[in-house]
Amino acid sequence: MSMSATTKEAEEMDMKEQAEKFRKVVLERGGVGPRARYTTEQRQEALEYVRARQKQGASVEEAAKELGMSSWTLSRWGSAARRAGQQQPARAALVPVEVKAERAPVRGGGLVVHGPGGVRVEGLSLEDAVRLLRGLL
Repeated sequence: MSMSATTKEAEEMDMKEQAEKFRKVVLERGGVGPRARYTTEQRQEALEYVRARQKQGASVEEAAKELGMSSWTLSRWGSAARRAGQQQPARAALVPVEVKAERAPVRGGGLVVHGPGGVRVEGLSLEDAVRLLRGLL
């Protein structure tokens, strides 16, 4: 096992412990579910948790499940915070890209990636598709 894999696992364990503490505090405060009320500090903590988990490659849905709440609630809180100017969006609107010389086509046609606005990239190897998608994060 590589050093970076060990570090990543340790970070994920720390995040899981943080989620467990968050759930415990919410339960002590009055429960969970559609009627739960969260303090401003708890909302901020939940949003910071989601951003940290996204940097590790997790989705909002995964982070929400770990926190014991709905992804819709977290998305709504994130939108409200951005509107209020409390935080920057998780991603920039435009991402710089580098165009490289065309490679020989991959046998079997390769992968095709469809992006927003009709962008289509064809003939990718699995490694190229992973690099492309990671670059968009």
